[in-house]
Amino acid sequence: MEKVLAMHQSGFGTSASSNRGGAVSSGASRAPKMTTYGPTRCQVLIPLDTPTAEVIVANAVTAVESCNRGLVEAHSKLRVESVRKAWDGIFMSTNFVASAAELEVIKQWLKKVAGLAASTVC
Repeated sequence: MEKVLAMHQSGFGTSASSNRGGAVSSGASRAPKMTTYGPTRCQVLIPLDTPTAEVIVANAVTAVESCNRGLVEAHSKLRVESVRKAWDGIFMSTNFVASAAELEVIKQWLKKVAGLAASTVC
């Protein structure tokens, strides 16, 4: 019984006799953090025809590197982390929410990737 009481006191800081009714003292109880900061919007969805999307996804490493090169040249802190095919186009994960200017940079560099990849595939 003494071991159980010692474990209880170490967990709650009060003895069982001083804590009648099961209420925990306000100093010992804290609500666990169960929420996050909300859904992430760190993604770019680009609608493309299936053959173009497949070419870009097949060359995903080149697409990520090229987009990031363009973003660095544009002095942006945005970085593309991954590319995959989804929703009748491609889905790109990024480290921040992209601005309109950054979306244009990504669009320009993806056109270069699709052109280069299509010429090497055929």
